Amino acid sequence: MPFPTTAGFLTAAHVTITLDQWGRPVIVLPDDIAARLAASSRTDVKDYGYGHFESRRFDAGTYETRAIRTLFEAVLAAHPDEQGLGQYERFGTGYFYGWIVGASGWDADARTWKDGDITNLVYGIHLHHDGRSHFGS
Repeated sequence: MPFPTTAGFLTAAHVTITLDQWGRPVIVLPDDIAARLAASSRTDVKDYGYGHFESRRFDAGTYETRAIRTLFEAVLAAHPDEQGLGQYERFGTGYFYGWIVGASGWDADARTWKDGDITNLVYGIHLHHDGRSHFGS
């Protein structure tokens, strides 16, 4: 199934922060935005083995990096002590390994993603000192 390469620009109003069944922060996004970010998180992936990988780097002005900054701000506002975000607050760099999922793939009652629906699941987000970003573990 092809992923969309276009989506509306992400704003704070699009972002819902909730907790999964184990109390970890989850970012729930509109499906078109989650699909765009999921596609980007799977583009030109370097597999380092043992479940560690990263996507290609995205320049500072790209859709992906702007979206990641918006996501960091939203999680920071809701969960200021979340691991990785202290770096963002102090230095403009950091990471978030929590789940990022499209709204149709999230089961709010079970507080987890719907069985088998990982199409719009985005993998970890990272911001670098040079202003670029990437997805991965």
